[in-house]
Amino acid sequence: MSSKRQEEGTGAQATGTADGPVAVVGERDVVAGFQAAGLAVFPAEPGPAAAALVERLVRQGFRVVFFTDDLFDSLGPLLERYRGAAVPCLVALASGGAQPSVERFKEVVKRAVGADVFAQGAGARGAG
Repeated sequence: MSSKRQEEGTGAQATGTADGPVAVVGERDVVAGFQAAGLAVFPAEPGPAAAALVERLVRQGFRVVFFTDDLFDSLGPLLERYRGAAVPCLVALASGGAQPSVERFKEVVKRAVGADVFAQGAGARGAG
């Protein structure tokens, strides 16, 4: 189940556990909706703390990290480092006018973890 903990050095309240393959990082209003889908959410603002948070999530075993596009510049070095790697899969979410497609979201997760973790009856634990 979900647990809440304070992420060190980020000032962001984290919700979720590292036993799931998917995390969502970024603007509080955007990431909050993903919690209802059972994903681990981590509110963060642009800056070095956001990059440190994403790096920590990767080390903790998150295979897919979605992030709001306002963090793109802050995550530049990480995006470059993991470019071309199957995991971790770092994916920008549009936080402006365009809403991300649920089907695209599901497809990215499925490709990264090798299973449809959103299929009825499927749990995130089985993909790790």
